Amino acid sequence: MRYTAQEKTREKLAKLREVIAGAGKPLILIYSNPDPDALASAWALREVMHAGGVSASIGYTGEIGRLENETMLYSLRIPASPITEETILEADLIALVDCQPEFFKETPLPRYDVIIDHHPKKKNLKAPFMDVRPSCLATSSMLTEYLREAKVAVGKRLATALYYGIKTDSMNSQRGPTPTDREALYYLEKKIDRNRLRKIEFSAYSLSRLDYFSIALVKLRYSRNALYSNVGPVPYSDVCVQIADFLIRVKEANWAVVSGVAQGHLVVVFRCDGNRKNAGITAREAFGSMGSAGGHRTMARAEIPAEALPEGIDLTQNEKLERFVLATLAK
Repeated sequence: MRYTAQEKTREKLAKLREVIAGAGKPLILIYSNPDPDALASAWALREVMHAGGVSASIGYTGEIGRLENETMLYSLRIPASPITEETILEADLIALVDCQPEFFKETPLPRYDVIIDHHPKKKNLKAPFMDVRPSCLATSSMLTEYLREAKVAVGKRLATALYYGIKTDSMNSQRGPTPTDREALYYLEKKIDRNRLRKIEFSAYSLSRLDYFSIALVKLRYSRNALYSNVGPVPYSDVCVQIADFLIRVKEANWAVVSGVAQGHLVVVFRCDGNRKNAGITAREAFGSMGSAGGHRTMARAEIPAEALPEGIDLTQNEKLERFVLATLAK
C-alpha cells in the first residue's frame, strides 16, 4: 500500500513525539554561526516539540556572523543563543537541525536523539529519530510540513523566518524545488511580514566589511575559470562567504574559493556553478581529514583548527596559508 505525503508526515510526527516524550532538559542544537535555514528550522522544531508537551531550548556553538543573520535573529526575536559544552552535556535529549553529528568535530556530542536535515546523509548515520532529505532545498521546508501536521499556529515572525530560510538556501541551488519546498513556500508566503523581510534582506553589508572586499580583490588570483583569494584575518567566517558569493557571479568564473582566518581556524569557502562539479565533495576530499568540511553541490566550506595545520604553518602566516590552500586543492 502506498502512503500519501501527508500520511508519511503523520507517521514521522508520531515517531518524533515518541522519541522526545519525557525529556526533562531537551536541547535543539544548530551548528557554529547558524544561517537563516538553521535558525528558522530550529525555531519551528521548538514549536512542534512544545505542541507535543516538551519545552526545548535552542543553542548554537559559535557566533552569528553575517549581518543579515544577526538582523534576522533580533528582528524576528528568534529564541536561540550561544551555548557552552557544559550545557550540551547537561541535556537529556539533543535534536540536531540543519546539521549532522559530523559537523561537530571540535564539540564532541554526548548523544544525538533527533536529526532533521537536508544535507547529504553521512555514511552509517543512525539516531532514534532521523529525517534526512537531501532532495529538499531547505530544512525549513521540512519543518513547515511538521508544523502543519502538528496543527501549530504559525505567526508572522516564524513564517517570515522559515520563508527566508528556504529562499536563502535555494539561491545557489541548481536543483528545482521538491513538492515539499513548493508547498512550504506557498503556505508561508501568505503569512510573512514583508516589511521585516525587506529589512533583513537589505542589511547584508556594513562599511567595515567593505574593507575585506578590497583586500580580496587586491589578492585575487585567476586560473582555469577559477577565482581564489586569501583575505587573512576576518572577524567572522561569513565574511569569506559573502566574498565568495560575490566572486562566483563573475562571468568567467566556474569556481570561487575564498580563505581566511576566523576564531582560531583556517576557513575555506567554496562556490561553483554545479555543472559537473560538486563543491561539497571537493571540500571534503581536500580538507575533510583535517577538520570540518562539506556542503552542497554548489556551496561548501572547510574549517581547519590551528593544531591540524601542517608543521611549520600557523594562522598568522598569510602567504604560507595561501600556498597551503592552493597546494591542497591542486592535489
